[in-house]
Amino acid sequence: MTEERTLTVRVRTTPEAVVVAAAGDLDLATAPVLRAQAGEVLADGPGALIVDLDGIGFCGSAGLQVLAELAARTSEDGVPLAVVADRYPVLRAVRLSRLDEAFAVHATVEDARAWIRDRR
Repeated sequence: MTEERTLTVRVRTTPEAVVVAAAGDLDLATAPVLRAQAGEVLADGPGALIVDLDGIGFCGSAGLQVLAELAARTSEDGVPLAVVADRYPVLRAVRLSRLDEAFAVHATVEDARAWIRDRR
């Protein structure tokens, strides 16, 4: 019997950015959920995007691919991108893949919001 992995994505707006918060496992089966939600947010042309991965327990290569796609799209669109990743499994994966060079990584959403305010 295999364990089904799930991902919950919530979107909220702050004065600095739209926050896309994911919780669960970010893998091949669930990455399309984050890709779709973040894509919808970017289609609306936000001033900045924060991807909150604090609720992620596992981040596989498909999850890293979504982050790389978001980094490319936000860079192309001139939208500041901040990623919240303070849990070891996610932070380690982001650092090993060197994606931390493609976007700003923060420990909390508040830190990410402050970083965006400072950029303005």
